[in-house]
Amino acid sequence: MRRALVVLLALAGCSSEPPPPPAPKPGAQPTPSPTPSPRPLRPGQLPTPELDGAVPLAGSWSAKPGAAVYTAEGRIAFAVRCDRAARRILLSRGVAEGDAIALFTDNAAATFPAQVVDGALETAVTTGQTFLDALAKADAIGVATGTGPVLRVPGDKAIGAVVRGCRPAGR
Repeated sequence: MRRALVVLLALAGCSSEPPPPPAPKPGAQPTPSPTPSPRPLRPGQLPTPELDGAVPLAGSWSAKPGAAVYTAEGRIAFAVRCDRAARRILLSRGVAEGDAIALFTDNAAATFPAQVVDGALETAVTTGQTFLDALAKADAIGVATGTGPVLRVPGDKAIGAVVRGCRPAGR
């Protein structure tokens, strides 16, 4: 009986399948290095991949009483307007796509719910919103709506004038 048991054990050890490969030894996992920003960063600035990868939109700013308007190809692409009676800033993108406007600057980002008004996507922001300070000082602004690409427009001092002029005195 012992002999039969030894024979069975010996046969059980014979298998036509190769043994499994040894498990890999735990070691240091390679960590991906961050992608450098394509623009030089000033002290305290953070990388903004949304702004760095934005599609430049050729156009120009114009200042009107209570408004700064960026026009491209003869159409309003982006506008910042003051609604003094309601104490708010209206931000609009000249497309009727999406339900939010996302804005990016070199030191801030914000997304605001929006709705279509007169064929443009528009959102209202209270004058106390701190993001407006970043928008007013921005060298470049990324604007995104719907599923389209982030568009890059240059900043302009007219934006700061609209924001300051719309806020209550002393702010």
